[in-house]
Amino acid sequence: MIPADSAETADTVRWGLLGAARIAENYVLPAIQRIPGSRLHAVSSRRRDAAQRLAHTFHAPRAYDSYARLLDDPDVDAVYIALPNALHASWTQSALAAGKHVLCEKPMATSVSDLDKIDAAAQASGQLVAEAFMYRHHPQFTRLLELVASGAIGTVYAVRGALSFCLDDTEADIRMAPELGGGAILDLGCYIIDACVAIYGDPPCAGGGTILRGPTGVDVHAAGTLEFPGGRTGTVEASFRLPWLESRLQVCGDKGSLILPHAFNPGTAPTELIDISLGKEPRVDPFPGVDMYERTVSEFANAIRGRSHLARSLSESRAVQVGVAQLLASAA
Repeated sequence: MIPADSAETADTVRWGLLGAARIAENYVLPAIQRIPGSRLHAVSSRRRDAAQRLAHTFHAPRAYDSYARLLDDPDVDAVYIALPNALHASWTQSALAAGKHVLCEKPMATSVSDLDKIDAAAQASGQLVAEAFMYRHHPQFTRLLELVASGAIGTVYAVRGALSFCLDDTEADIRMAPELGGGAILDLGCYIIDACVAIYGDPPCAGGGTILRGPTGVDVHAAGTLEFPGGRTGTVEASFRLPWLESRLQVCGDKGSLILPHAFNPGTAPTELIDISLGKEPRVDPFPGVDMYERTVSEFANAIRGRSHLARSLSESRAVQVGVAQLLASAA
């Protein structure tokens, strides 16, 4: 694919990639190519052949076999980090210290303390940093938040989410590696916790649950409840053991409920929001398919240019890690 905007200008955001993960190759790098004013400038992987292959495929002029060398490249403005979970926080801090803006794949960290270090690094550098929760950029979720804020379903007391898929080759998958930040809560549950934080506007204050651990020791099936201020709750079900793909979110208020059947991974297919209000016929609001990755990259690039602000803050990333810690600690 030839980049949509091949001519660089003073406004062009030159991207670097840390890590040759499939999500980068299949979704994020194509999105960068399609956005006018964004260009992939450099790719890095510890496997030189992987870096060279992606650089060739996506027309990046430079390929590195070292993440640090890419961060030393003065022509890189922003990086997308697609490394294993346990490496996100350290390389996010390194990128900020190198003067790069950072869009990091979720979860941005694996602990609250690491999020605090990222926050401090961002403030010290003056660079932008964001956690790439792509689902937040889908119009269906935007509409859900608007309905909640308008009081359409009254006071919200419960948010219920489920996200699951089966891992075929569990022993070989990095999501099963404890040292790399594996586990269903960090990989899948973070979406549901993030949705709760977005809806309630607060971090959870308590939580607990039940966890099934797999042969490597990471959680492969987890169900729990988080408590939010005012006695409100968030129910989280995250699993590597249930069939592909449960991706449901329900928001329950005292005057009705809102349901997103495909909340977290709708792909580019049409979706719908179901509005069930007391005393009314259920209403289904359809949404055409969109590219969430393109919208995410576009928002971040526009924020770098000073044309818009990031819709999601680091305080929300921290709140997600608070919830993750509460669920994991309850079953330690």
